[in-house]
Formats: sequence, structure tokens, C-alpha cells
Amino acid sequence: MGKLLKGKLTWKNVRKQLLKSLVVLIGTFLVAFGSSTFLVPFNIISGGLSGLGIILETFIPIGIDVIILILTWVLFFLGLIFLGPTFAANTLISTIFYPLFVSLVLRTGMGEFLVELLINESVTISTTDDVLTLVGLETLETGRLILCGLVGGALVGFGVGITFIGGGSTGGVDILCFIINKFTGIKASTITFLIDGGIVLAGLIMNIVNKSSYGVLASLVGVFSAVLSSIMIEFIYVRRLGAYYVDVITDKYDELRDRVIENLDRSVTIYDVVGGYTNEPKKCVRIIFSRDELIKVKDLIAEIDNEAFMIIGECQNVNGEGFTPLKSSKENTFSDIKKLVSDTKTDEDIKEEVKKDDNVEEIVRNKNGK
Repeated sequence: MGKLLKGKLTWKNVRKQLLKSLVVLIGTFLVAFGSSTFLVPFNIISGGLSGLGIILETFIPIGIDVIILILTWVLFFLGLIFLGPTFAANTLISTIFYPLFVSLVLRTGMGEFLVELLINESVTISTTDDVLTLVGLETLETGRLILCGLVGGALVGFGVGITFIGGGSTGGVDILCFIINKFTGIKASTITFLIDGGIVLAGLIMNIVNKSSYGVLASLVGVFSAVLSSIMIEFIYVRRLGAYYVDVITDKYDELRDRVIENLDRSVTIYDVVGGYTNEPKKCVRIIFSRDELIKVKDLIAEIDNEAFMIIGECQNVNGEGFTPLKSSKENTFSDIKKLVSDTKTDEDIKEEVKKDDNVEEIVRNKNGK
């Protein structure tokens, strides 16, 4: 055990973990800064904890940052209970620092200079319970409001993507999404869309009931903000996870295979093909690699055989060794519970099995006796 810990507690591993934690921290700050500067002061409901906080602030007379703090920790402990300590550990940094960063921005005036650039003369900045608030938002031009929503959504999406790259999670309503996914098997992306859409819809209904024309417009802007946030996550993180394949027809397939294994730490698949024009047998080498290895692969092939025939395509999903592990979509807690219940035996079941076993042993003994 000591040797195992000693092998893991190397300076290289510690430095790598510290760097990942720093990336998660930066991403968390960007999410908090984007929402606390461009969304929350302007009452733009785009889903997530900030949108839920804006709605609850109408009914609960405490600061929105306090509401976000409470919601963050409640969801964290739900994740710890239902998703386990590993998932909770991945969200711990964001759980601790996201509400702190939100309070820092809203209570210290960190983003106030940007807010001043975005509002007109009819809107004034004030503090309610030491929290940054804007008075006279009804007079804010639609163009300024849309700009706030787009910039805020882009910054939040960028921060979430950075957090994912660092191996962390932003927590929040995402924890609720993963819990529902684990119990039902519904795709997390679908659940996220439904929850965020539900928050935006709730805000829209609330503003319609309150007859707030600005609130209705802000809720509609929140839809565009949420869409842009998703696009940024796709651009920053999801596309980074994608992969390419390349089919190479070359006479130097042995050298290509060796170089790919040695230089890229990837394997290859070699299969026989026949040229349609020449009718000659050839070898085709297929390589699967990540997006950031594209240039390396092309340069390697060109270096080995610049006359090779090469086809590059984009993979929608790659599972297996070196990529994302292959798991069934039915692997969730709900199915595990069903299996556990079906496998649970009552006392009567055990007695019946014992009787059967005794009968089998008696039959075997009689047969052997004969």
C-alpha cells in the first residue's frame, strides 16, 4: 500500500493535479463572473442556478448569492448520496468556489465597471442588502439587453467548457440531471434541456403573471443566452472529445504501423482491399485518433509515403481502449435496484431451494447405490 501511494504521490502527478484544479478554478470563476455580471443584474433567466435564483429571489427575501449558495450545497449533498463520492469530489471545487465568486462579484463591485458600460442613463446602480442591483431596467434598450444575454451566455458556456477540460464539473442543476439519468436512463443532455427549459418557462410565466414587459423580454433573451452557452460548450469541450479516422492505402503499411504505435501510442487496423481500376490487391491501414492529433497523423503519413491514398473522416462516437469506455445505456441505478430486488430471496425461497438440494442429493445417492 505504501509503495502504491509513493508511486502516485510523485511531483509530476501532484503538479498535474494542481494544474487541473487551477483550470477548474478558472472555469468556475468565468461561469460566476459571466452570470453575476451579465445575467443576474439584468434578471436574464437562462436556466441553471442563476436563473433559479432570480425566480426564488422574488419569493424569498434574501440575497440571490445566498440562495445560490444554499442550492449549490443542497445539490452537492444529493450528488454525494445518489452519485457517490467520486462524482462529488469532481464537483467539490465548483461547489465551494462558485457561490463565493458570485458573492465576490455582486458584493464587491468587481463587475460594476462593465455594468456601467451596458446600461443607459435612465438605469442606476444601487445595492440592496449589499448586493449589486439595477433600478429602472424597464427603460433599458432591447439591444443592450440582448447584448448582455449573449455575452453572459457565451462567457458561462466558455467557463463550463474550461471546467470540463480540467476534469471537474460545475455541479448545480447538472447534478440533478445526472441523478435523474442514473435512475431512469434518459440522456443527461435531454434532462438538462428539460430542466433549463423549465426554469426559463417558469420565469416567463412569472413575469407574465406580474405583467412585467421587461421581465418577459428578459426571459426570451435568456433562451438565446442558453443556446449560445450550449454552443460554446460544444465548441470548447465536446468537439475536443471527438475523433477522426483515416484510411491509408500504401505499400509501406508495416512502417506506418510501427511509427503510429511508437510515435502516437495508437494502434491500427490493417485489412486487404482491391483497387477498382487496377484490380491489384492492396493493404489499407485504418487509424483512429483524437482531434488534436490530426496534424501529427497527416505529417506522419506524408513523411512515410507522400504518394499514399488517404481518406480522413470524422467519427461521431468512439468507444474502447484509449477512448471512452463502452457502457450500456441501461447501466443505471434503476436497473441495478430491479436486479437487486429480483435477486433478493425470502426465507421461503431459501427453504424451497434447500428441499430441492436435499432431493437432488437423495436421488444421486440412490442412483449411485444401484
